[in-house]
Amino acid sequence: MSTDLQQRLSRLKELIQPGLIAYAPEQEPRSLYEPMRYSLSGGGKQLRPLFLLLSCEAVGGCSRDALPAALALELVHNFTLVHDDIMDHDELRHGRETVYKKWEESTAILAGDALLVQAFRALAGVEAALLPRVLAGFTAGILEVCEGQAQDKEFELRASVTLDEYYGMIAKKTGRLFSLACEIGGLLGHGTEQQVQGLAEFGACLGRAFQIQDDVLDLVSDKAMLGKDIGSDIRENKKTFLMAYLFQYGAQEQQQQIRRLAEKNELSREELQLAAAAFTAAGALPAAETEIKRCITLAETALQPIEEEARNPLILMLTALAKRKF
Repeated sequence: MSTDLQQRLSRLKELIQPGLIAYAPEQEPRSLYEPMRYSLSGGGKQLRPLFLLLSCEAVGGCSRDALPAALALELVHNFTLVHDDIMDHDELRHGRETVYKKWEESTAILAGDALLVQAFRALAGVEAALLPRVLAGFTAGILEVCEGQAQDKEFELRASVTLDEYYGMIAKKTGRLFSLACEIGGLLGHGTEQQVQGLAEFGACLGRAFQIQDDVLDLVSDKAMLGKDIGSDIRENKKTFLMAYLFQYGAQEQQQQIRRLAEKNELSREELQLAAAAFTAAGALPAAETEIKRCITLAETALQPIEEEARNPLILMLTALAKRKF
């Protein structure tokens, strides 16, 4: 990532983080606001608000004008993380205890609910003329995220899912907020309809590539680098890209090996290596890399309505995320 882009991202983060914390003030009851602040100060990448602000600037808009929507989107994202960690029994996020582990489930549920409420409060700062359209997209997007999470949990109870089913699920659970971020950014930057639509398509491709890479990292990264438990997707019977591909195209022996590993409460480094070998032999890991590259190409194409120099930061960010190690 270029120095210019890093400086630009640092400038935008200096707008985002103080704005977020303002929605979790140090006031009573502490049992509500302290877990909210903890969630918002966890060292996350803040990708969705960053892409919203970059999309706004890409069409000639001012990032400060889009900040309320960017904060709202990050508040929603944190709401989903707090609740997802409970549903997925994840104990670590960003190298720290998850909210429900540090406090308790009921506290985490309430803190997540309050983050969602604050997201709608943040939207009050959106340009009045554009607020109805932003609000409509915002509410529809949150519902799709919930639909995607519901499908993800349903899939855990099934022996297998197809790749098409997997793609449909992640388009909602992961892709929708990225797509919404880029779309709203273009809208608040007063981009043309063609530019706004292109940004929405870019975000959808970004979300797909991001989730597939996330699936791969759960297998091949390490706990210290990733900041959360690895191998949890196999243990929880998550229908990741790798799992969907394996059970659609892999040999019976490879499928049985993964099923045996999924029965374990914890996977050793050696067992994770065995799983990686099985996914590689089935062609799943190479296929993941191929699909990520295809998504990058489609995302770049979607940005054609935007001038080359203006769209470069978005493309650089996309490429960096698709190759990330954590």
